[in-house]
Amino acid sequence: MSAQNQWEKLGNQFFKYRGQIPAFIFLLAFGLMHLYPEKEIWHNATNTYLALALVVLGHLIRALAVGKRAAHTSGRNRDEQVAEALNSTGIYSMVRHPLYLGNITTYMGWVVFTGISWLIPLMLFIFLFYYRFIIYAEEQFLTRKFGQEYQLWKRQTPLLLPAFWRFRKNPHAFSWKVVIENEYTGMAASLTTAWILLAFQWYVLGEFNARAMQLLGFAIFILVFTYGLRYLRKKTQFFKV
Repeated sequence: MSAQNQWEKLGNQFFKYRGQIPAFIFLLAFGLMHLYPEKEIWHNATNTYLALALVVLGHLIRALAVGKRAAHTSGRNRDEQVAEALNSTGIYSMVRHPLYLGNITTYMGWVVFTGISWLIPLMLFIFLFYYRFIIYAEEQFLTRKFGQEYQLWKRQTPLLLPAFWRFRKNPHAFSWKVVIENEYTGMAASLTTAWILLAFQWYVLGEFNARAMQLLGFAIFILVFTYGLRYLRKKTQFFKV
């Protein structure tokens, strides 16, 4: 097997488990927070706001990609690559992989939240490393499926850093219903992550009891948000467009 085929195979494996890998990395980062509690940084609201801003920005980037996607693209397919059309307008006219850009931005927000400065470049390297394999496998798939059309778009469009001046309008109407239907699980994961990290920080800082009602209210909101949207998606026609 050639090196290229091995890279594609590895990329497909990373693609299949791309949801579990960040969860493992989160557990690692959470463990490091126990070992290296950065109390002074946690007392600094600026660090918290910066972290949450990155998380929100990551979700907004994904929303821009998903909300105007062509059918059967940019979805949450788990086991294999799927693309019935080539997205090349809107956010895809500026960057080839906005979903992965959104993911990395969100993940880095949580890394910043830990307050461990040396963890930021390390985690950025890890995220870029394994996503590069996923991207390689995806681009091999798209090259085989769309050929010259894909190669032309690929040459003109940056990998992960957006070229804003290349923007071309997407003809599809933006749909918040499509965004929420496809993204609510990721949003719920971010809300749960925020709850865990805040609870831990407040416990270490001795503020847990004083913040108990806030944490309870936040937990109830997460449950209602997650299971309410899950019910609407599975039991109703609310998201049908």
